[in-house]
Amino acid sequence: MDFNLIWRSVVLALIALLLFRLSGRKSISQMTIPQVAILLMVGTVLGSGISGKLGNALVSGAILLGILVLVEWITLKWNGGEKVFKGGSVVVIQNGRLVQSHLKKLRITVDDLEKRMRAAGISRIESVQFGTIENNGLFGYELMPEAKPVTMGDLERLLKQNFPQLNLSAPASQAPTLFSELEGGHNEDIPSRLH
Repeated sequence: MDFNLIWRSVVLALIALLLFRLSGRKSISQMTIPQVAILLMVGTVLGSGISGKLGNALVSGAILLGILVLVEWITLKWNGGEKVFKGGSVVVIQNGRLVQSHLKKLRITVDDLEKRMRAAGISRIESVQFGTIENNGLFGYELMPEAKPVTMGDLERLLKQNFPQLNLSAPASQAPTLFSELEGGHNEDIPSRLH
């Protein structure tokens, strides 16, 4: 058994975990083209380091992640850099109609777009005023005015207009929410195995 190979594998796996952790919390589906490309190259370099020279693999991996950080910084500071490195949003639905030329350019089928719409809870293309494919591949949309859900503010305004005698200033709920635990931890007794 080659203990040198085992040692290199363990070291490079730990370094890869650290480097990928430093690169951000996005899942693969949320990554932009530069992020995916550079992280794939880092994986290849670190993989070759198992059988090759460990020092060269570490330096190459660090350089590639440095390039990724530089690209992210450029796109943060310069809007044109974001367009160059990451691309922009592409309108695929406009005023309830498909923009087929843009779907073709993105190589997205209508079936794939419909899957994304169903995942967003949209059942009709005609209900979408603007639909976009974002640079990370996610579907963004704005519904037609008649398809937008009613908000509590909308409902309160409507009730006040039609029933001015109603007292609508109900106290806000004091029950803890999922966000409350971020500030002070769990208020309930939850078994430690479920945390």
